[in-house]
Amino acid sequence: MQIPSLYQFFRRQVRRGFSSTGIEDLPVIEYVSDLLTRFTHTHQLYPFTGHNGETLEHIIDFTLEVRQAQGWENQTPNRARELMITRHIGEYTLFMTGLFRERLEARQELDYYLSHGRSAYWQCADIDYNPTHKHLFRKLATDFPMIANILTSIRQIQLPLSTKHQLSPLSAYWYK
Repeated sequence: MQIPSLYQFFRRQVRRGFSSTGIEDLPVIEYVSDLLTRFTHTHQLYPFTGHNGETLEHIIDFTLEVRQAQGWENQTPNRARELMITRHIGEYTLFMTGLFRERLEARQELDYYLSHGRSAYWQCADIDYNPTHKHLFRKLATDFPMIANILTSIRQIQLPLSTKHQLSPLSAYWYK
């Protein structure tokens, strides 16, 4: 018996979640499955360091770094870095709004994350030169809240975490 890879596992869950809403957009399913697979490694959540060498951990830090990559502080614009960080904002916010919605709601940050995520994907569509990527980013921006809702449903139904009364060490961190 062959054990599926983590990507195959997520792809199956995501495809099932999407099909339950009538969405069969394979590029979006593959993108979201890849995102979930990569973010199982915590260091992928915070892959960037700022100009001061500190790890970027908050949306505002990512946003300020995008501005630097755009050349706002008398620096040479770095379009590749701008796209990488902007894309990461979209991915990070999709991950958080999809899998840790309750935490964001408790902190009254859900709308903030949804807004920044959707905006990040629109910006990616404007920045990227590849027409296939542009189309994917537009789709992610347009459907961002719905995709986040699908991820929340997958997490609650197919991959439930412990309840607040029976917190595991990992889930306890996200409820702080």
